[in-house]
Amino acid sequence: MPASIDQDPNSKRRALFSRFLLAGIIGFILLRTTLLAPLNAEASPQIQSTSSPTPQPTPTFDVQRLEKPVIAPGNTEQLEKGSVIYWGVCMACHGDVGQGLTDAWRDAFGPEDRNCWNKGCHGTDHPPQGFLIPKDMLIPAVAGPGRLTRFRHAQELHDFIFANMPWWDPGQLSNEEAWQVTAYILKLHNVMPVGLELTETNASAISTQYAVPQPGDDSPAVLALTGILALAGVGLIAQNLRRHRTSAPQRPNFFHHLHPPTIPALQARLRYTLGAGGLAVFLCLILLVTGILEMFYYIPVPDQAAVSIEIITTLIPFGALTRNLHFWSAQALLIVMTIHLLRVVLTGAYARHRRLNYLIGLGMLVLIILLDFTGYVLRWDEGIRWALIVGTNLLKTIPWVGGSLYHLVIGGPEPAPSSLERFYTWHIFVLTLGMICLGAWHIFRVRRDGGIAAPPPDQRIDATRITRFELVRREVLIMVIAGVILLMVSIIFPAPIERPITQTAFDVHNARAPWFFLWVQQLLKIGDPFLWGVVAPALLLLLLAILPYILSQPGDHELGKWLPRGNRIAQIIVIVLTLSLILLTILFILPRTQI
Repeated sequence: MPASIDQDPNSKRRALFSRFLLAGIIGFILLRTTLLAPLNAEASPQIQSTSSPTPQPTPTFDVQRLEKPVIAPGNTEQLEKGSVIYWGVCMACHGDVGQGLTDAWRDAFGPEDRNCWNKGCHGTDHPPQGFLIPKDMLIPAVAGPGRLTRFRHAQELHDFIFANMPWWDPGQLSNEEAWQVTAYILKLHNVMPVGLELTETNASAISTQYAVPQPGDDSPAVLALTGILALAGVGLIAQNLRRHRTSAPQRPNFFHHLHPPTIPALQARLRYTLGAGGLAVFLCLILLVTGILEMFYYIPVPDQAAVSIEIITTLIPFGALTRNLHFWSAQALLIVMTIHLLRVVLTGAYARHRRLNYLIGLGMLVLIILLDFTGYVLRWDEGIRWALIVGTNLLKTIPWVGGSLYHLVIGGPEPAPSSLERFYTWHIFVLTLGMICLGAWHIFRVRRDGGIAAPPPDQRIDATRITRFELVRREVLIMVIAGVILLMVSIIFPAPIERPITQTAFDVHNARAPWFFLWVQQLLKIGDPFLWGVVAPALLLLLLAILPYILSQPGDHELGKWLPRGNRIAQIIVIVLTLSLILLTILFILPRTQI
């Protein structure tokens, strides 16, 4: 038998087992590959290849910086509008945060814009009007340390923007838009006071180089003071309604000693005196106190005068209230003194031995007018043009001495920066000292002449007398009421101020005199300046001065009442003069009708 047939059965079984084992291993591998491949695909990220991938740029700039800016809450509407104008007109060149046209800011734009800048143009056909950016042109930054150094304050920055921006089309921005852009640039520069709206009345006080502290709201304190005065007035009224004291306290104070121990009740009646004399003294005291406070900050230098007033009004705590009180007290004093003069004439209170005191009071009225005039000029803003040019030039029309008087008042042959120092000296020292002297003399004469004019004791219908304590209480009541009214007016109506004077030689065609000289400005329209601007006011003053000396006076029994028959002619003259001045003022204020 062959050897292959005679093989061992165990060998056959081992060979068969080896074949089955190899087939099982191969089958397991195939099964694992088929069933577990999808699970592995879900468990691990898939990498998909593309035939032509497009490279993406690496982001290096926040494109939101090119979007319309959003102003934080609490900013003014002026800032919001200014941000929109800056975004649409200024941002492309000066940067989104005022950094200027830097390389980094150029790279923020697309290739076409960068190419345009690199070429030095924005396209000659750029709508709506083409413009070129020269290759060597430097676009400055408007925010950050060392910026805006060519401008001292916001007013100069506004004037530059209004006249020169945008540079490819100067004058495109309106005056209001220029203020809005100015405010936003100062905001970027971190020097814009929070909550302030820029105007010509405060821009010169806002520096472009440093942030100024913004004073707090004065309204609560002012309202509290007004309430205290009102309560004091109510208390005094209630005290007067209860009873009239006839017995004096044992120890009168200083203010009581300024009054006689007792006076006739007729001399203290409000319907007769109108309280004008005491009210004038009260207003003078307010003017003195507020004027001294303003002197701490006012700078009598031409390029700083109006700026210092804006600083007082805008940045000094209670500065606006102080200036408003000073301004409105001055206007009220002129009105009260005029009423006082009319009361004296219409009651015949200038008779006999009171004629000298009448002239003293008339002199005080003239000084008050001059004080108002010089204080008006001390503003040194565009609103004083008539007073500085036309008003003072009237002195030159006086024959022989006109030039010398003009030089004395102005300090030179024509208005100049030195004129401000001259007006300051007149206002603070000469006229104020004269007012104090005449005022003290006038009050002394009133006391010496027996108080306010009244009939002799044997001719009085009412012989009642009141004590000095009752008189002081009535005076204080009038002052409290006047103080409350003055405070409310000062809160509601701010004192006027315009932009600073840049030159003293300017057109006065449309200039307006202060309100108390509008009647003179109306007279100047008639003809000769010397005749209507100097002679006419001088004759008016002379006529008032000689009334007690050339016309009849009321009798003693007619004193103490309105419109006595004894001086009826003087009454008619004064009433006609007053109505004439009012009519001339109204004629100037009313617009001319076009025919």
